[in-house]
Parts: sequence; C-alpha cells; structure tokens
Amino acid sequence: MNSEDLYRALGVEKGASAAEIKKAYRNLARKLHPDHNEGNKEAEEEFKKVSAAYTVLGDEKKRKLYDEFGIDGLRDGFDAEKWRQYGPRGGPRTGSPFQQGGFDFGGFSGFGGMEDVFDSLFGGGRGGRRGGGRARAGNAHRWGGGRVPKGHQVRSELEIELLDAILGRELQIIIQVQGEKRNLKVKVPGGIEDGQSIRLKGQGGESPAGGERGDLILEVKVKRGEEYVRDGMNLTKTEKISIGTAYFGGSINVETPWGKGKVTMPRGTQGGQKLRIAGHGIRKEGKSGDLYVKVAIKIPKNIDADTEELVKKLEEKD
Repeated sequence: MNSEDLYRALGVEKGASAAEIKKAYRNLARKLHPDHNEGNKEAEEEFKKVSAAYTVLGDEKKRKLYDEFGIDGLRDGFDAEKWRQYGPRGGPRTGSPFQQGGFDFGGFSGFGGMEDVFDSLFGGGRGGRRGGGRARAGNAHRWGGGRVPKGHQVRSELEIELLDAILGRELQIIIQVQGEKRNLKVKVPGGIEDGQSIRLKGQGGESPAGGERGDLILEVKVKRGEEYVRDGMNLTKTEKISIGTAYFGGSINVETPWGKGKVTMPRGTQGGQKLRIAGHGIRKEGKSGDLYVKVAIKIPKNIDADTEELVKKLEEKD
C-alpha cells in the first residue's frame, strides 16, 4: 500500500470527520474480518490495510502528523522541526547535518502490537533500513494465527482540584477518545502529584482487528489550591486570629483535609509565624506530612476612639 493511500484504503476523503472515518472502518472491518473470510488471503491483506489506516486516521495526533508529513511522520525518531527546516531528504540546504543520506528514521514502535504490519506495508525505516524492520522480543500480540493486535495507547490530560489530589477521591469524568465521548470513573490515588499519570486499562484506542482496547493514560494536572498550598508532603494554610489571641496566646481549632486539628498560639504570636499540626499534611504510602498554620492578624473593622487610644499605647511599647 502506497503511503499516501490511507484515506483511500478506508474509502473516505481527506477532510472526513472522525465519525465518518470510524463508520467506514467498522463497515470494512466487519466485511473483511478473517473470521468471515477463512482462507481468503486477499481479504486478509485488505483487512490489514484497513486496520493500519484506521490506526492512524482514527487517532487525532497521528492523523495530524500523517496529513503534514506522510507515513514517515509516524516513524520512531521522527523530528518534525528538522523536517520543516531541512526538507524530507535533509538537504541540500546550508548547514544541514543530513545532506549525505537524508533523515534516518526507525520503525513503528508506537502502534500497539501492529508494528510488524506497518513494517511490512511501509518498510522498516529510512536511511538503509527500509524493508527490514526490527526484531521485537516477546511481542504478545502477533498478527495472524495467535492473538489479534491490542488497540493503541491513548494519552490525555486530567485536571483535578488540589483537595481531590490530597484525599484521593473517585471522580466522574467525560473525555474524548478517538472522537468518542466517554463517561468514566477515575480513582485518584491519594497524594498524587502534578505531572504524574493514571492508567485506565482497556479505555484507550480500539483494536484495528477486534482485539482488546489499549490503555488510556491520564496525565494529572493539579489546580492551584485556594485554601491549601502544597510543598512535597506538607501543606500550608493561612488562619486569621484576633489581636487578643496573638497577644495573650491560646488554642484554636483548625479545619484540615482530615478533620479538625488544634494548634496552640504562644503569647505574643506574630503575623506570618507558622505553627505545625503533625500528620495533617499529605498522606501517601504509609507516610504523613504536616500541616503548617500561617498566622494572619485580624484588625477590627470598626475602630472607635477608645480602640485607637489602646493601639497607640501598644505602639509606644513596641
């Protein structure tokens, strides 16, 4: 199959919508599936082409790469910026490090068990490796005769509140996967950090051959908290206290992610001072951080003459 024929393989136009591409694939896959065409080598080959085409065109990111760069844009080691700068053969533009042999791309390791199919259809790579492919030990999803290819892995982002990350709540989310809206439950691990990932098995891309779905990888983005600030395993919370409590000292109750906590203000507590409540920070893998209470002094809103006189006397003693 020519590398420009993925749309033609599915019988759709280049501007087809995700829904149109999915519908075309399902119709062809049903018609050409090996289960319905036993011993028909021609149907088997066509099924491989249709499956390969949908693996690319059914994935938004892969489709964009293919539309701009052709099939080489999907190879291991492809560098879009260098391609744009130096052209498809790497030269002869001034300063190009690829003038002698063009770009040296690899095979197709990001296709969820269909690497061998892509290598056979499009060759193992540029720069002297075309047609050979690469050895892959222990590939459990071989094409034909054994298990059918697993769907490819899909990555997306999940934005959560800081308190959800602290407590590890179960969330109901709506997410787009291959142009399809899905309503999913996600268990957020307690103490998860910004940039870490959650894997949802079997919620990724469809298998091009009717096998199990790939996995969905959610990269977690934790919103900035309004009540708490996180620093590793510790949390900080600002608590307002009266002038009297700051001056004379005393105990106050503080709301924490884990319920009520108590902190004792020493006599003469200063604004900005931090006091610790042990064990009320992040709780993760059997370890607990601390909650630091940052003191802010409340100034009375209604100040009369007597209050002003008292404040002046306090100022004189400072």
